[in-house]
Amino acid sequence: MAYTLVPKLMIEAPTLHIQNSSSSQIDLQTGSSQSLLIITPAILLRHSFRGNFSSQLVLGKGKTGSVLSCNKQGSVCLDRVKEGTNGSLNRDVEKRSNEQQLKKLSRSLRLTLDGPLVENDEITNKKVLRSFCSHGKLLEASKLVDLMTRRNQIPDYPSCINLIRGLVNAGQTGKAANVLQIMVMSGGTPDIITYNMLISGLCRKGLLNSAIDFLDYMSLSGCLPDVITYNTILRAMFDRSKYDQGIQFWKDQLRKGCPPYLITSTILIELVCKHCGVIRAIEVMEDLAVEGCSPDLVTYNSMVNFACKQGNFEDSALLVYNILSHGLEPNAVTYNTLLHSFSTYGCWDGVDEILSVMNETSHPPSVVTYNILINGLCKHGLLDRAIDFFTQMVSENCSPDIITYNTLLRALCKEAMVDEAVQVVHCLSDSSCLESPSIITYNIVIDGLAKHGYMEKAMELYHQMEKHGTSPDDVTYRCLIWGFCRADLIEEAVELLKEMGNSRQRVRDNCYRFIIHRLCQNNNLDSAKQVLKMMISSCHKLKSTVYSNIIAGIAGAGMNEAAMELREKLREWKILKE
Repeated sequence: MAYTLVPKLMIEAPTLHIQNSSSSQIDLQTGSSQSLLIITPAILLRHSFRGNFSSQLVLGKGKTGSVLSCNKQGSVCLDRVKEGTNGSLNRDVEKRSNEQQLKKLSRSLRLTLDGPLVENDEITNKKVLRSFCSHGKLLEASKLVDLMTRRNQIPDYPSCINLIRGLVNAGQTGKAANVLQIMVMSGGTPDIITYNMLISGLCRKGLLNSAIDFLDYMSLSGCLPDVITYNTILRAMFDRSKYDQGIQFWKDQLRKGCPPYLITSTILIELVCKHCGVIRAIEVMEDLAVEGCSPDLVTYNSMVNFACKQGNFEDSALLVYNILSHGLEPNAVTYNTLLHSFSTYGCWDGVDEILSVMNETSHPPSVVTYNILINGLCKHGLLDRAIDFFTQMVSENCSPDIITYNTLLRALCKEAMVDEAVQVVHCLSDSSCLESPSIITYNIVIDGLAKHGYMEKAMELYHQMEKHGTSPDDVTYRCLIWGFCRADLIEEAVELLKEMGNSRQRVRDNCYRFIIHRLCQNNNLDSAKQVLKMMISSCHKLKSTVYSNIIAGIAGAGMNEAAMELREKLREWKILKE
């Protein structure tokens, strides 16, 4: 069978080079050999040779069999049989015998080099390949693909795709690239997901040049790169501080006719902002506009967001000027981003100025805008002004949402204005209110009441929450238990702990520890043992060191007798060893 050389891009087949003439002899009777240098005939037909090579088969004493030789052109010929001095042989019988021996030797060598799969036809090997892939035998499947290529067999394409993805996930990007090239050269077309996985794997290994080569190779195989392909390579370049190379890469792609993806351009601008600064990002943005990829408001907002996070208000002002100079109008995202930055850094004059501009445009303050302002004011302790903004938004028919209420409630509780916070919750619970209190709303106020020692009001709100169909969670119980312990109402804390166990709420270890400690301080060892037993029977199993630490903490507080009694109880329950 004639052999067609696989293109270099697909696979570089090894070539046997023999510089000097050599020969080897094999005695088919004894199996002995001299200067053995043999290659399977099937392999010989697929390789080019330099020099002369001959092999003589010694049939017996005084007899020389056929001579298998290769000339410089790589052809194979079988010389005539030479008779020995002891008599002539029947040439037909001798020829058949030699051919049988050669076939047997060739079959044996093929099984040694390539295994039994070399004997299979294309359909059988495809089935074996599918089996290898389905059972996760990636290396075996990769070797089989190479074998099928040497035998001019076309591999199963879906199996190749699965194999490529599996090799990439296993970190075998070199083998994955080889299989992909074989698949393409044999007529298959990998999908975009497979290409992107391989390119991502190459980028993770820092093989950026190989990733770019595959990017160019994709179009030739009929699978065009997409946004993910370009984004992956760009991020990898910037991760390795190849900033100029990344910028030039995207410019080159645009010049080659790549669609001017705004998402990729925006990501590039974000990366340049992060690593090279806003001024350099503006320069790159202008260069991309020349290449046909003009920035949009999303790109500008991304840059404004970066500058605001850095607290660089000069760059933010420069970007707003660029937005206006390009005939674009800032939108609500732009204004809210600026407001968030100004309120975070306490620049209230800037806040007032932006609000004034917003009221004159088609983007007046929204509920998101007011939430940003109220949150910023509350964090700076300016509760009065936050309430003023709340009143203003209501007067402008901008309905507050639950985020607005929760922000104000947290600030009210922090300032010990718990009565006002309870009134707000009662108003929210009214059926006429558009917003209903959530579990977070109740927890904020219950925690505020508990921290300030108003446990009776906290329990009233707790029962109101259950009445309105909101089930307490572990945060609710934890706030109440800590509140009871601070108020030295340990028995109430124990009862609540039992309720948590009945409702299958998970109790944290430090909660048990604190209650046991306080019970020991009150000389209530019976309740302490009861809580300790509840802790042991809880759903999650604890290490014995947790219990040892509890005992050590009690002893360290000077309650040695209580510590000894609890230790004995734990030994009795076989939690601690003797």
